[in-house]
Amino acid sequence: MANPRALLPLVVLILALDLGSGTRLGRRRGGGGLLTPPRRPEGTELPESQWFLQKLDHFDPTEGRTWKQQYFSNGSFYRPGGPVFLMIGGEGPANPVWLVEGSWIEYAKRLNAYLFQLEHRFYGKSHPTEDASVENLAYLSSEQALADLATFTVAMQEEHGLKENKWIAFGGSYPGSLAAWYRLKYPHLVHGSIATSAPVVAQINFKEYLEVVRDALATVNEKCDEAVKEATRQLNMLLLHRVGWQSITKRFKLCSPLDGQNKKDVANLFSILTENLEDVVQYNKDNRDFEG
Repeated sequence: MANPRALLPLVVLILALDLGSGTRLGRRRGGGGLLTPPRRPEGTELPESQWFLQKLDHFDPTEGRTWKQQYFSNGSFYRPGGPVFLMIGGEGPANPVWLVEGSWIEYAKRLNAYLFQLEHRFYGKSHPTEDASVENLAYLSSEQALADLATFTVAMQEEHGLKENKWIAFGGSYPGSLAAWYRLKYPHLVHGSIATSAPVVAQINFKEYLEVVRDALATVNEKCDEAVKEATRQLNMLLLHRVGWQSITKRFKLCSPLDGQNKKDVANLFSILTENLEDVVQYNKDNRDFEG
């Protein structure tokens, strides 16, 4: 059997970033599932927070509790008859910089659009409940979030006189899914959706995601794809024996000794290593300020 110490350098090839930089288990996210927000243009003022009185439960007529949901708006590009763009918040805080920067701003300028960004319930400053107990998290669902969007849309149509305008929803990743579902479930309120990288069907073993990552790496350089395959093979060899487990624990500075017989630990190890490669592809090699 090969010497584990000789194999370790190849294993390190799978890392694009240092594990010591605070990697979390599972897929890492930028701002609300989107790419890290763009830079704020120098000298540009950002819209101030606004608050909308939202229902806690849209589907229980006996539930009368309400809460304040944060949103931002920008009407500086708007001309009468222009469309309304609604950016859907995801699993993170809403950021007003999106109201002045980003590709959709170019669309807004060209089409004279009114802009809104609605923060997702339970994220950022939008707290429907006092705590995140299991009982309260029952109100954290895509169905409630979609109903939030519908209630918000109707209110903004009334407040700003935008009933006759075309509403377009924007979102990426999870917010992209919401954008697609919003158009599906509330077609009388939203006329179109820009759903970027939006998985709309639940899938347990989503292997196609990594197939795209592999193909992207191979397109740039076939040697990169082969190096990752070799690193994965070497790592699997180390997982066959206790000496290998010890080597992995030491090299990757794991918080606790790796048990190679624990399938969940092994799966999480591969997930943490792989996500560094995923991020480079998913975010187009744009790592500015990503995860600090």
